[in-house]
Amino acid sequence: MDSVQSVTGPIAPAQLGVTLPHEHVYINMTRTTPQDGYLNVADEIATELDLFVAAGGSTLIDMTNGELSDYAAPIGWSNDQRAMQQNPDTGSRSVANVLSTKQMSERTGVQIILGTGHYYGKYLDANWFDRNSTNKIADYLVQDLMDEIPGTGVRAGVIGEIASDLSHISALEERSFRAAARASRETGAMVSTHAATFPTGLAQLEIMEEEGVDPSRVVIGHADTVKSVDYSLELLKRGAFVEFDCLMTCRVGGEIVRPQIDRRIAYLQAVIEAGYAERILLSQDICARSNLRTLGGPGYTFVLQEFRAIAVEAGIDPDILRSISTDNPRAAVFGA
Repeated sequence: MDSVQSVTGPIAPAQLGVTLPHEHVYINMTRTTPQDGYLNVADEIATELDLFVAAGGSTLIDMTNGELSDYAAPIGWSNDQRAMQQNPDTGSRSVANVLSTKQMSERTGVQIILGTGHYYGKYLDANWFDRNSTNKIADYLVQDLMDEIPGTGVRAGVIGEIASDLSHISALEERSFRAAARASRETGAMVSTHAATFPTGLAQLEIMEEEGVDPSRVVIGHADTVKSVDYSLELLKRGAFVEFDCLMTCRVGGEIVRPQIDRRIAYLQAVIEAGYAERILLSQDICARSNLRTLGGPGYTFVLQEFRAIAVEAGIDPDILRSISTDNPRAAVFGA
């Protein structure tokens, strides 16, 4: 791939710069996190992204998928309820979510790449999946990538986050993964997944390989939440990218949580020593108001600031850390 679509147009590999590969700008997770899982205040997000730019950041990959985009826009952005809701026909992100994210990119100067796809069981509309074949779902993803996210004039740039959330992958989730794989195979787009707590990234990768996707086009997300570095090493051996992206747990209430950060640094050291420094990605996965820097969370700067300083102190080469935030996202997005 010689370019990838952002909300404001195509980006060439050399333009990507320092990149956060798994974040959210506006998101609605109130179905499972009712008190905290709603980012919809434009001024708060602008402040956070301004801090990211000041820390040297350039690009953010927004993994808010169709289900997580429902009403995920600033309050009062539109009185048109259909524009505020996930597209009922194609399952695409809501018009309000896409266009308000574009406005935020223009306001802050941060390049924002959108994902397209579907979340996990509790968020999925079983009736919609029943009405649409796996190939039709794949067609909708391809449309988001190659034409536009309907009603926005904006194209997605990657596929994700494609999710399963338990120790197994449900039938609906499997169809979502197969559709994502078919869309990736047709377009060449990277697929980024959600595989939290349980080592289900191996099964996710197996499904996509069955569909003909090269593992190098797959990013297995939330690998740092699985309490075994052997899991990450196995994924890396199979050729996928591994993402330690739940660093939002490492700064809570304005305080560094050392057990959380120390375990992740130990995992990072292990995969670097095993020869996989070029296939690791780091991000914070900002998805709740408590994750915002100004409210005591890590914000979009933790990877570039505290985490980097503590990792260097632990003996990780700063040049490797710089490469993880620049070269590795570029290889994942554009193809190594």
